[in-house]
Amino acid sequence: MRLESGRELAVDANFDATSDEVFAVDEASQRFVQKVEIAEGANFVAAERRGPGFHVSCRAGCRVRYRFALAEAANALHDIDSAIAAGDALMAPPSTWLLSPLNPVPGGLLQFHVDPGANGHFACGFRRADNGAPDTFEMPTGELDESSFTALGAIHVAEVRAGDTTVRLAVAPQGLALTEAEAEAWLGASAGAVAKYYLGHLPARHALVVIMQGSASSTRGETLGGGGPAVLVRAGDSVNANTTRDDWIVVHELLHANFPDLGRPHAWLSEGLATYIEPIARARIGQVDDQKFWRDLIEGLPQGLPEAGDQGLENTHTWGRTYWGGALYCLLADVTIRERTNNARSLDDVIRWIGKTGDVDDVHWEMQRFIAAGQQATGTEVLRELYESLAEKPGAVNLSELFTRLGVRLESSVVSFDDAAPLAKIRRSITAR
Repeated sequence: MRLESGRELAVDANFDATSDEVFAVDEASQRFVQKVEIAEGANFVAAERRGPGFHVSCRAGCRVRYRFALAEAANALHDIDSAIAAGDALMAPPSTWLLSPLNPVPGGLLQFHVDPGANGHFACGFRRADNGAPDTFEMPTGELDESSFTALGAIHVAEVRAGDTTVRLAVAPQGLALTEAEAEAWLGASAGAVAKYYLGHLPARHALVVIMQGSASSTRGETLGGGGPAVLVRAGDSVNANTTRDDWIVVHELLHANFPDLGRPHAWLSEGLATYIEPIARARIGQVDDQKFWRDLIEGLPQGLPEAGDQGLENTHTWGRTYWGGALYCLLADVTIRERTNNARSLDDVIRWIGKTGDVDDVHWEMQRFIAAGQQATGTEVLRELYESLAEKPGAVNLSELFTRLGVRLESSVVSFDDAAPLAKIRRSITAR
């Protein structure tokens, strides 16, 4: 595909044989597909519109070319799951602009080459093609519908070091109160915190982070995994080089990118893990002190406790139960594993054990596989026991008693520590560098 005049994609695609005769893009972007033509010998003929897409006879393989009004789609849809623009920088997953069979053949491979045009650039989180061709990427066809972001056009692209790999950065400069160097430093600090948590080896080897101007005062992030994880960060109006030092959004999203997808029904665990581990990763490199770490938990965790009518974390999908209820599960798992193993094992061991599999956000894991990983990594049944008591049922947690045993207390916004408490050693080890 080629980006022309910074606005339109000219796509020339070859398909293996398929009996599916309707080729389409995502429903939201159908109206931006133009001039679809099918090769017949040395000529091209116009494709007939049919239902949600175009009629393409491809039983012996076929070649299709068309145009996609990407800039128009980005400005009209303004949706991070479909297409969004920041000036002349355009962000959209391939499912938005890549015409393909409605029912792709299982096990197929999608390979695409990108020409971003004069003075343009392209970035994605997909794996580079095995043939080594420049600007050529590939992904399983079955992941197209859930594919992650691509960024192209007027963007600054860089490779930012994180442990033993790099994270690809794409910056859409319009409206940002950050220079390109400051954006690189922001990602470097955030990815560095996650890499150190994983002992220097990030599981995601091709992750992309896109930074663009947001429309709200706060910074927001979203991670998509299909084909390879990519994070889109919309920086709020107040974000500058100073405020990025206290930012947690990029670390939170990179934790998602480096962990398998557990599916929407288990969002409480995905979000709980990122909510709990993010400040730990930052505390261990000195970005968060113990006062802030424990104050945030004392103030935040009560929002994750069950209320009347609660049916457990698996079946109660409120904001508080998803983020803070999930974080509560993780804190209890961490503390209990440390107790049972005399502080020799922790939740860290579970996350790192999973990280060594190489499975990240483009790979789906069932809950039972996660629980089994906990047993293998720690030699305990803590994850299973807590799942049965807190996820399948509302459960009962005495937070006051837990914090007393850990030796931490909050009075008038000031945290004090009791090093004579029964679990004081565990408390210290959670955030120790």
